[in-house]
Amino acid sequence: MAGDIILGYDGSAGSAAALRAAVQVAHAFGAPLVVAFGYEVMPLGGEVADYARQVRQIGEEKVAEGAALAAALDPSVAVEAVAVPERPSDALLTLAEQRGARCIVVGGMGDRPLVGAILGSVPHRLLYRSTVPVLVVPATDD
Repeated sequence: MAGDIILGYDGSAGSAAALRAAVQVAHAFGAPLVVAFGYEVMPLGGEVADYARQVRQIGEEKVAEGAALAAALDPSVAVEAVAVPERPSDALLTLAEQRGARCIVVGGMGDRPLVGAILGSVPHRLLYRSTVPVLVVPATDD
């Protein structure tokens, strides 16, 4: 579906704020909303299959939660939940490319830009690598 709104959602306060904004953007454009969770399991040695399964399950639960919240906020917005086995920023960029996204919406945690650059935050990576607009929504206290 061309023109999807891609939302990075992990259940954090920042992603909850981003969810509300993403629903509004999707409604305004009449576009589908894709609630996405990217994850990557780093095989540092030993058996990681159980760990990978648990991370995938958590991701699937988070996007199902986010999709349900989005649908409750605005039932007129078509919502899809997707868990992608890639690093979060890569997962969002992949989805944006695959779906011809209008924009990517993510939550910010309030980190200063230098902290994001050093630690490699998802919003920071997206802002420098995305070919579509990126909306970073600050976390709220509510």
